[in-house]
Amino acid sequence: MLSPRHPDCPRPGDFAQLTRGNSIHAEPDDTFVIVEDFPPTGQHLVLNLPAGHPDHADWAAAVLLGDIASLTRLEPTGSRTWAPVPEPDDLQ
Repeated sequence: MLSPRHPDCPRPGDFAQLTRGNSIHAEPDDTFVIVEDFPPTGQHLVLNLPAGHPDHADWAAAVLLGDIASLTRLEPTGSRTWAPVPEPDDLQ
């Protein structure tokens, strides 16, 4: 039986800002959208630029969870922003 993922784990559709000194050399105030996770445990996250960005169609990058400084999720009740915490399995 699969256990459900913790609600604070990154999911496709979440907005992400990266840590200073991240693996793709993005600025900490740049915003990205998570489009996929490999494997679906969130260990590697594929980012894209937000819709409307001029390079949206031509850009993607994969980062580790440790590169994520904050996540923002839009929900029917509003939005929330938090710092992701690695699951115990992600720390191996």
